[in-house]
Amino acid sequence: MEGPVRVDERMIKDLIGYRDPLSHKGTWGYVALIGGSLRYSGAEKLANIAACAVRSGAGVVKLATAASIAHAVIPYLLESTLFPLSDRDGNILFVRDEIDELVSNTRAAGIGMGIGADSEAGEIIKHLLKSYKGSLLIDADGLNQLALIGSGILDDASCRVVITPHVREFSRLSGLSMNDILASPLEHAHTFAKEHGITVLLKGTETVITDGKIDFISDSGCPGMATAGSGDVLSGILTALLGYLGERTAEAAAAAAYINGRAGMIAQSRSNAVSMSASDTAWAVKDAITEILS
Repeated sequence: MEGPVRVDERMIKDLIGYRDPLSHKGTWGYVALIGGSLRYSGAEKLANIAACAVRSGAGVVKLATAASIAHAVIPYLLESTLFPLSDRDGNILFVRDEIDELVSNTRAAGIGMGIGADSEAGEIIKHLLKSYKGSLLIDADGLNQLALIGSGILDDASCRVVITPHVREFSRLSGLSMNDILASPLEHAHTFAKEHGITVLLKGTETVITDGKIDFISDSGCPGMATAGSGDVLSGILTALLGYLGERTAEAAAAAAYINGRAGMIAQSRSNAVSMSASDTAWAVKDAITEILS
């Protein structure tokens, strides 16, 4: 295994820096974000995830959430479209026709952010793994559902899969102890990615990104990002990049990790490590990308 590539601004500028003057929203991809529940509604947080995808270059962002909490999200949603999903007691249900309609014209979809353990996210994930043709990001509660299903289901996925676990979530997925993972995060992430044919973004002080062939390390970030919702911001950024970088899933994940961390650093510089929130990072995404492209 060759040494990892350390992510820097030049790499990201080369990836996302040029836009044809004749391009249009379809050029940069329709993407879907599936998340939220009554317990974890966070209307503004859900809107922030969608906004992060817009600020990261997605052509069109569709935010799919439980119908019963949609009214709370609408006031915060500006450029994105809202796609209400059937639910029971605020928990998203799996209705095949709804999911198929949601993702029918998308290049990437992200699932799991705030979706809750009582949703039917597991059934949605199984369906998408069997039928979706774009790139599928699985995060947060989606990863917990995937651990219950078993990581073997990834082996025959019809779509490109990216997972974004922290160490505890990766432990559940891989069966490895947290201590073993922390001792060799790159080695274990690389092995898991190669075994299942996916891309792994393993969060940490240094974020490890690998598709089992090429490895990246991103060290952007700051202490103020140790707060609820920081991973959701990353998911919004990454889903957008997956929408227009296509098969370059590892590079998209590496760029998203760096942009997310850089946005957090900007947000902390404007506030402090104690008071900043994930929404501060979300608002700084455009500033991080401006710095990178300058």
